[in-house]
Amino acid sequence: MASRFFVENDFRSGTVSFSGPEFHHMIRVTRHQVGDKVRLFDGTGKEADAKLTFVTRHAATLDVSKIETVPDVPGPRLSIATPLPKASRAGWLIEKAVELGVTNIIPLKTSRSVVDPRGSKLDTLRQSIIAASKQCVRSRLMTISPVVEWSEFLKKQCTEKSVVVAHPGGVSFTSSLVSESLAEIAAAAKTKKAATNPQMTAVIGPEGGFSDEEITQAVSKNARLVSLGPRLLRIETAAVMMASVFVSAQLAD
Repeated sequence: MASRFFVENDFRSGTVSFSGPEFHHMIRVTRHQVGDKVRLFDGTGKEADAKLTFVTRHAATLDVSKIETVPDVPGPRLSIATPLPKASRAGWLIEKAVELGVTNIIPLKTSRSVVDPRGSKLDTLRQSIIAASKQCVRSRLMTISPVVEWSEFLKKQCTEKSVVVAHPGGVSFTSSLVSESLAEIAAAAKTKKAATNPQMTAVIGPEGGFSDEEITQAVSKNARLVSLGPRLLRIETAAVMMASVFVSAQLAD
């Protein structure tokens, strides 16, 4: 399989100039040379084979073949909402979420949040999304929403049992529960004549956990409390576990 590289702008067939971080990765890191074939993608499902025809110190010229639209993976969608953990742990969470097919990450601001992810950090995490998408051959980039306050999140996201909140004392978060919830979400969407794929949002609390008030607010909005087992998990571990259970439910159906 040809190496994959991300094209953010000017993605078209024909002769194309290629520069920036992806040029550096192509030429300086993976050591591609004139004549090599690569695969380009723009993160929206469009991809194309390309041949490296010329290289200068700061740019390369590629002969891009016909652009194809790769079909999206069918089925339900999963978003993960959580206060982001510190430093490299956030990058690890993003990488694994991309590999497991998570559609969107929603950074939360709660009463016990530790990290306040500003624009520069979110930009760094978006670069992690691109890198992970290249590695796992994902055609559509996972998105990161702007940071949202807990109360605002509940107001916008809680519909028809579409939100599950990891919290001690909840029902066990199993593939059967996921399948059941997705069926309820799909039935509600059908009633409203909405033709979208069922979407679930898995919510993980900050390092100190949600406050009692925040949990009360979630329950009042019909969010379902779910247990991830007897041990207290780090944010990124909980995210991987919930995404894995979600994937298992799809494989079982």
